[in-house]
Amino acid sequence: MKKMIRYVCLLMAAVLLCPVISASAADERRTVRLGGIPFGLTMYTGGVIVVNVKEDEDAPARQAGIRPNDVITQANGEEITSNEQLQDIIRSSEGADIELSLLRGKSPLSMTITPSQDEDGGWSAGMWIRDSTAGLGTVTYFDESTHSFGALGHGICDRDTGMLMPLRSGQVVKAEIESITKAKKGIAGGLNGMMTDDEIGELTVNNGYGVYGRYTAEPEGEEVPCAFDSDIRLGKATVYTTLDDSGIKEYEVEIENLNLNDNSGQNMVIRVTDENLLEKTGGIVQGMSGSPIVQNGRLIGAVTHVFVNSPEKGYGITIGNMLSCYEQFGGVSIS
Repeated sequence: MKKMIRYVCLLMAAVLLCPVISASAADERRTVRLGGIPFGLTMYTGGVIVVNVKEDEDAPARQAGIRPNDVITQANGEEITSNEQLQDIIRSSEGADIELSLLRGKSPLSMTITPSQDEDGGWSAGMWIRDSTAGLGTVTYFDESTHSFGALGHGICDRDTGMLMPLRSGQVVKAEIESITKAKKGIAGGLNGMMTDDEIGELTVNNGYGVYGRYTAEPEGEEVPCAFDSDIRLGKATVYTTLDDSGIKEYEVEIENLNLNDNSGQNMVIRVTDENLLEKTGGIVQGMSGSPIVQNGRLIGAVTHVFVNSPEKGYGITIGNMLSCYEQFGGVSIS
């Protein structure tokens, strides 16, 4: 069964302060398999995210001190894993106090909320919550040394709050591109596609430098060495991405600026120079995030963000930052 999806949220995720460790810190040059394939993901949060709270001073959530971006993890001692679960607890409370455990940033908090009766006679907490997201992106690499893959080059964030979404579980499958919304100045374009039943793997990490997981399908891309930061140069490079059913194609870009020590992951400014890509997409579009960038036969990083007012330009992250951030925050090597 196929499911229609669009691009994964491209809001800038909260910066994850990974120590900047370039690929040159490794004893040997890493070799990975090149990505460039589109994927669809379904991601479930650890707890539920509070997207908004009613402005009414009498709203139960506001009186309890709950704020947007809070993550509710427990209600009356019961672990919360879905919107429906928390809503059932609120509806069945009949106005009795509910003890909540939540996270505000990294700080655990406890609060008591007292649901109020709405116009229909039910019980309400006066807040909007979210527990999952789905979208489209591009795989950057497959690493056979860790049996892992990396993608996007930026974190998955809530589309309303901009908050990096806490990961409980997630599935990644191959996607088929159905159409392209062309980028124009001031208007971000995007790839639109369908999820397939072909599983790539499961998500294990969502951080400011990308999404990562363990792959189950054998990678098909060519083997390429990863660049050290010192290898990366201004000038010509190549982006590998998929825009239709003809598969992965190569497109020329120009690296116009380097900022290799930027903790946000905005390590490169790239400009699309390929006339074919400009004709098809207008430049960089949402859904291309994670498209690998190759220079002089080495994987140097991935496309991450588009400049909305100049869609032929965007940011890229180095492969050194992607690899090191995964390995420090959840990556497990296998011997």
